[in-house]
Amino acid sequence: MLDSHLSRVIIINFISALIISLVGCYFLMTINLTDVTHIADLFGLYFLVIFGIDIMIESRDIRNDRQRFILAIALILIFDLVFLLIVPLLFGNVLGVTDSMIFVFNGARFDFSFNVYTYLAIYAILMIIFNILLYLKDRQKA
Repeated sequence: MLDSHLSRVIIINFISALIISLVGCYFLMTINLTDVTHIADLFGLYFLVIFGIDIMIESRDIRNDRQRFILAIALILIFDLVFLLIVPLLFGNVLGVTDSMIFVFNGARFDFSFNVYTYLAIYAILMIIFNILLYLKDRQKA
């Protein structure tokens, strides 16, 4: 069971990351980049999952083993869900943009459609990869 200190640290990191994401959304909206407001999720995820978990490991609140990855996956899922709920309430329908990409390789045509959910999944995979790299770096130190 989580003790009160760890839950306080996680909640403070979560709120800070959410504020960073919302400020990122607001900044992107002010410079008329409403098509890429999903990038603000990446800012918040980085702060929450990479910086926040690394601080918790250094302070020995969590162990640098599978507990790191379980916490990272749980925080990513919760953060993305909250991001998808709060951003449309505050900024309107800015997450409804769909991009498409077409590759032609050896005469074969590949059509890819990217919506916000695809980008959030890509960002989540990036955060897990960064966590793996930090985990391996910390294992080499020990």
